[in-house]
Amino acid sequence: MKILILLASSFLFFSCQNPASKAVEETEQWGVHEIVLKGPASGNPYLEVELSATFRLDEKQVIVLGFYDGDSTYRIRFSPPATGEWAYKTESNAAELSGKEGKFKCVPPLEENHGPLKIVNTFYLEYVDGTPFYSVATTAYQWISADQYLQEKTIETLRNSPFNKIRMGIFPKYHTFGNETEPWLHPFKKDSSTSEYTEPEYEFFRNVDKRIKQLMDMGIQADVILFHPYDNWGYYKMGKELNERYVRYLIARISAYRNVWWSLANEWNVPRIKDEIDWEGIGILLQEEDPHQRFRGIHNWRSFDEYFYDHSREWITHVSTQTSEFYNAIKWREKYQKPLFFDEMRYEGDLPKSWGDLTGKEMSSYFWMAALSGAYPTHGDTYNNAEDPSEEIRWWGKGGTLPGESPERIAFFKSAMQHAPVKEMKPELIGSNPKNRNTNVYVFSKPGSYYLAYTATENNIIELQLEGNEAYKMEVLDTWNMEITRDSLVQPELFRFHTEMPFTALRLYHD
Repeated sequence: MKILILLASSFLFFSCQNPASKAVEETEQWGVHEIVLKGPASGNPYLEVELSATFRLDEKQVIVLGFYDGDSTYRIRFSPPATGEWAYKTESNAAELSGKEGKFKCVPPLEENHGPLKIVNTFYLEYVDGTPFYSVATTAYQWISADQYLQEKTIETLRNSPFNKIRMGIFPKYHTFGNETEPWLHPFKKDSSTSEYTEPEYEFFRNVDKRIKQLMDMGIQADVILFHPYDNWGYYKMGKELNERYVRYLIARISAYRNVWWSLANEWNVPRIKDEIDWEGIGILLQEEDPHQRFRGIHNWRSFDEYFYDHSREWITHVSTQTSEFYNAIKWREKYQKPLFFDEMRYEGDLPKSWGDLTGKEMSSYFWMAALSGAYPTHGDTYNNAEDPSEEIRWWGKGGTLPGESPERIAFFKSAMQHAPVKEMKPELIGSNPKNRNTNVYVFSKPGSYYLAYTATENNIIELQLEGNEAYKMEVLDTWNMEITRDSLVQPELFRFHTEMPFTALRLYHD
């Protein structure tokens, strides 16, 4: 079944236990219309009951999977891509779930609902209604496996942060530095009558729904990681059949939320997981069976491009990298012709590991270098933020709070990028040694109109060939102290600027 219609979501629930007898309900465009049905609870519905609904509007037809949610309850979630009156009919191998018909009216979206994201001009993102979007991401791998009080704290932290995207796993993570604990609840029942991984803990997945909806309501994209190797419970060894059932279950549960992305893995090629999972099969499954066609990526181990998955694959929508090789960004853009994300470019923190010991100045600087390379950057924080000194809670793992110095500076960076015509700009790297990220000059421009330039070092030369006939307003940005230190007019010609402080950005545009 190959679905070609792009869909989306917001969140309005409707109980439709006898759909045909109800008045026509209303759901906003890119919202979530939910059908709730009562059905069989005997045996193992997760494995044994198949349920779907076909939604129709004029010539449009979309088939959406349903799922079992415990307590004899089945749900079908659909995000309508177009306004009008949609009709649906269910199909199931359980007679009491099959042949249910109904309709609902899809109305225009509310003001804050811009729909899902789409790719524009090959390398960039915006909302489907044309509203600009610039991705400023963070990582908290197992925050939805942490205790509930900590999940609430994470939500509150995100609410007051600059981040509009978060990388997050479904399965709990077992790793050093505060992650050697049991999850608040396991995703699958441990006392299943058949075997592990064959019956979901429905309360766990209801919490997944809740957290993704909270993120959506805050305008935060949820980059959902399906598998990872840091697993003390064997989820990466479920096998092909149960892997596919789990992925289909998540498609049915959460793909209707307009902020969902799929990341097949955190570090797909760590040896213990590389050959355990049919990555190509899962990617194609998502491409062919997700009716809402959410973004799909896969994240590599180690920081060299020889460890990358083949991002030219048709099912991959964007390039997700673990690397800080910003000097390679232009090469990767040209090679893959897709949006590029530096999804793990090391973390701000104090770990005795090079991947987790960046200073706030370095983390903030990485954002400018990644962005002006034509890519989207991602933050991480490994400081211990536990209130109790006997505990260990670090943002990159369990969430909580953000002790680092970079988020405030990232907010300043985000504001600069949101005011730039990003989707019309292209990158240029200037430097005698392209691998020396400290002395390089990064330039991102719409020639003849708008220029951003950045270097991390003082006593460096930024040279720009300014095109056109009009004078440019030039602003010097102190990106660490978050202020404009100078502004003046410069003429369209070969322009040279000698930096007097580190972490300097220039912005030149027509006033």
